Amino acid sequence: MAKKGSFTQNKKIIKSLPKNKREIAEKLLEKIEFMETELGNLQAILKEKGWTEEYQNGPNQYGIKKSAEAEVYNNLIKNYNATIKALIDIVPDAFDPSNEIEKEFFR
Repeated sequence: MAKKGSFTQNKKIIKSLPKNKREIAEKLLEKIEFMETELGNLQAILKEKGWTEEYQNGPNQYGIKKSAEAEVYNNLIKNYNATIKALIDIVPDAFDPSNEIEKEFFR
């Protein structure tokens, strides 16, 4: 789950970017923060309910399948990783590996 204030801290990282890249990076950060929150919510659900669920489609067709939450989680984590990669591709020159905040965000 996103840390409180992480968006504000990470926004400092992109401050030095040219305006066009900064606007894109800010939008990506907003999406990342949203996805972090939703991934945390989905993780809690998956811990409680598990990754599978039973189904029955008629009297003789039944079994166990991946839960709807697991499907959403898998898709969201792929999008989350792709969004982080897109952000890193935009800000590589602005990234300072000696900065603890940036190290935490980009690890």
